[in-house]
Amino acid sequence: MSEKNTPVVKIPESVDKAFQNLTSDLTQNIGTTLADIWYLVFGGFSYLAEKRKAKYSHSLKLFKEELESSIKKIPPEKQIEPSFQTTAQALENAKYCITEKELREMFTSLISNSLNSDFSNNIHPSFAEIIKQMSVLDAQILKVFKNSPTTAMPVCNYRLLSPDKTRYSTILENVFLGLPEIDLHRCSASLSSLERLGLLQIPFGTQLNPPELYDDFKQHPLFHLLQTKFATNQIEVEKRVAKLTPFGDSFVHVCVPD
Repeated sequence: MSEKNTPVVKIPESVDKAFQNLTSDLTQNIGTTLADIWYLVFGGFSYLAEKRKAKYSHSLKLFKEELESSIKKIPPEKQIEPSFQTTAQALENAKYCITEKELREMFTSLISNSLNSDFSNNIHPSFAEIIKQMSVLDAQILKVFKNSPTTAMPVCNYRLLSPDKTRYSTILENVFLGLPEIDLHRCSASLSSLERLGLLQIPFGTQLNPPELYDDFKQHPLFHLLQTKFATNQIEVEKRVAKLTPFGDSFVHVCVPD
């Protein structure tokens, strides 16, 4: 191609200014991190991003290998044409999450299962966007629900009763013991997020039987700590239940690997 026919690529002024701002003196401290993200999204460059780029490249390679392996396991008679809407969104959203193993595996499951006729009735286009909004802990909690013999699990609220027991204040909502190694406050926030995404429901005034299912909540170190801190009051376990919504059940079936 002659020089005069070579197309000229002009960077939009807004983009050029944005990149300049990333490396200006005023944003120098945070500019490297933002420039690294800029590289991943727009192909920008930062010398200090080399380690991050190497990790991303490794994760991308794993993602491709895991996806190919998962697709090969689909029996030929069950292979179907992929939905462009589902697959394109999944690949687009995955690029922000593939360095996190749990989220990468969920995107792998979503894409490969969208090619499998066994899952065609459970696939929803919003699944890719939901995964993008999830944390690693969210994914771990959903795996607990998938591996549970029932779709419902006991949760509770720790409440502080007034001395006359006529009033109460909630100290911690959505106490969940399914991941005992994780801080209860983090699990509480994660359950709230999963409820917001429409995957879990924690209905008011509902609990599981038998009542002994809630005994462990009174044995937890945090419960004993609250009893010590508020020695003149009573700490109460308000029994609740968390369960997958029908939408959440489909999501877990499609996106959460075994």
